[in-house]
Amino acid sequence: KDKTYGHPALVLMLHRSAKQLAKQFPGSKMVVGDLSAKHGGPLAGHRSHQSGRDADILFYARDAKGRKVQPDKFVTYGGDGKATDGSGLVFDDERNWLLVQLMAKDDRAGLSHIFVSRALRKRLLAFAAKSPIYSKYVDEVTPVLKQPEDSLPHDDHFHVRIACPKKHEGLCFEHSK
Repeated sequence: KDKTYGHPALVLMLHRSAKQLAKQFPGSKMVVGDLSAKHGGPLAGHRSHQSGRDADILFYARDAKGRKVQPDKFVTYGGDGKATDGSGLVFDDERNWLLVQLMAKDDRAGLSHIFVSRALRKRLLAFAAKSPIYSKYVDEVTPVLKQPEDSLPHDDHFHVRIACPKKHEGLCFEHSK
């Protein structure tokens, strides 16, 4: 089943964020996994992704030598930032922080939340708090960055959701992933 349909507000936010991030870090590409089915409704493997407001985004990574790399699959990271699969990949704190910061600051899409594991959330917030250029956004990002209580910890991707657009209220499915 095709899983590449998203609400225009979500798709445009992802596009704007990816474009801005690539400006700051040339060569960076956002890899998006599942969105929603063409006509909505349940999507295999997900409790959400039913109304075009959800997107799974692979984490930005670096190799063991610190070079930017482009993972082509979901990779699980521990709180230490290291991939748990033995690949040598490392969670890219700066690019991942910038991505969540850009989405949180995007006032056009109506970001609801970004799911990520508690360990990676803590890592991202600690990274930003120590940075003169990112620390001023910690208060804005903190409330939207969370681990869901009723599903997997999201240690291999960000799960992004925008709020239900007013004209679609009643059609939106509000269960967390």
